[in-house]
Amino acid sequence: MNTPIIQTDTSDFRDIEKHLFECDSRFIPSLSSRVNLSDYAKKMAKLADRFEAWEEERLVGLVTAYIRNSDKIEGFISSVSVCDDFQGRGVGSILMQRCIASAFAYGLAELSLEVSEQDMKASAFYVKLGFQSVGTGKSGYVKMSLPLKNT
Repeated sequence: MNTPIIQTDTSDFRDIEKHLFECDSRFIPSLSSRVNLSDYAKKMAKLADRFEAWEEERLVGLVTAYIRNSDKIEGFISSVSVCDDFQGRGVGSILMQRCIASAFAYGLAELSLEVSEQDMKASAFYVKLGFQSVGTGKSGYVKMSLPLKNT
């Protein structure tokens, strides 16, 4: 298995849609139980900053965030996903570090996300990256934040 190529904003709607369908069950609860995956992929392709891991023509890791479309104070990470066969290889960490570095370079004060209260693995991953719980998000979700100034 090759090391994935890391890129930014090269995916299109079809790449994102295919990736989301492949990773759907990795989300707790499943992403498709919360959003229409095709509509979500279109929104990401149009509006989100995308940090991508590719193996040849296959999108194997994706972090989407609203950095350049933010208010210059807080960016928001809307999705983090890595295909099953790339789990445990550092792909998610590399993509998140790229996202954090981009938000910092853009001058944001903080980066936030929401994670399911049930998804202990994802929560631990975000804590390892420096995110802290700052309260509740929408029902069943915890809001986490990473201060970017002076980090």
